Amino acid sequence: MISRIFSLPFLYRIIIAFFVSFLFSLVLGKKFITLLKKGEMVDHFRSYSPSTHRAKKGTPTGGGILILLSLVVVFLLFGDLSNFYGIFALFATLSFGFAGFVDDLVKKRRKNSKGLSIKEKLLLQTFLCFCILILYFLLLKPSTWIYIPFIHFKLEMGIFYFLFAMFVILSSSNAVNLTDGLDGLAAGCMIAPAGVFTLFSLIHGNLECSSFFNLGYFPGSEELGFFWCVLAGAVSGFLRYNRYPARMFMGGVGSESLGGALGMSAILLKKELLLLILGGVFVIEGLSVLLQVISYRLTGRRIFRMAPLHHHFELKGIGEVQIVRAFWLASFLFSFIAFLSFIFF
Repeated sequence: MISRIFSLPFLYRIIIAFFVSFLFSLVLGKKFITLLKKGEMVDHFRSYSPSTHRAKKGTPTGGGILILLSLVVVFLLFGDLSNFYGIFALFATLSFGFAGFVDDLVKKRRKNSKGLSIKEKLLLQTFLCFCILILYFLLLKPSTWIYIPFIHFKLEMGIFYFLFAMFVILSSSNAVNLTDGLDGLAAGCMIAPAGVFTLFSLIHGNLECSSFFNLGYFPGSEELGFFWCVLAGAVSGFLRYNRYPARMFMGGVGSESLGGALGMSAILLKKELLLLILGGVFVIEGLSVLLQVISYRLTGRRIFRMAPLHHHFELKGIGEVQIVRAFWLASFLFSFIAFLSFIFF
């Protein structure tokens, strides 16, 4: 590995890795758009989407492959492949990226927006998540408690923690997937959580810092911070082509993998419940869909004009750019609150 050959200090290594990942994604973006078009990986208009989205039909999709390619290449070049924090985060990210890729391929073959059914997708995701967590528990034998923010209480869950961990990862992956409905929305909302997860990892991985803030010391967790720096770089480069007007969408391969990364990182750092705040935008988007379905089935009425929530604001006449910027700001505020609660509460 390059990091070992040149004995790069950790801080230099993550900074270099971020910019290499960013440039890799940025430079290859145009070529990747061409490849997606040639491979007929294009977006199809969804009948349940706002009519303004008709203009997006034919836009290349599957750009999440570029994000994952940047992540893997830079991780292999600069990462510590013996560190389980980085490896498990990468494994979970690629696994859920595979699930999203299968969904994208089904849409391509059918030449419409109907990919895997909800049941098929959940079955595939559940199987992958089960395999990830089985390896995690067998190899690392992690603790089975969860930390409740603000009240400084640890709740021991015993054997139920496995199911809880599956729920965290699955819900996180699907929440990010639901959020990916406007140009640059999901990608932009990932930047702030990526930064906070980097800080979480660095503090937990440093004995002096974790002692100063009276937090748990997780030896080696700083490599998870490296992982998030690389991923943030890849997403930032991709955002150049995904922001309005989008020239490329990330597709399920991108959104589901990013959600998987969030969920697995929360498990690794024992931030399962804090993820509700850190990923607040994704939580709200997911809840809006859930509430809409429940309300319609029970009462025949819809709470929102359309779910997820960003479509509700679209139908109220708010411009796409304004919605995306507001959600980016909300993501930053949620992440900032999560970080403050982590440090001071």
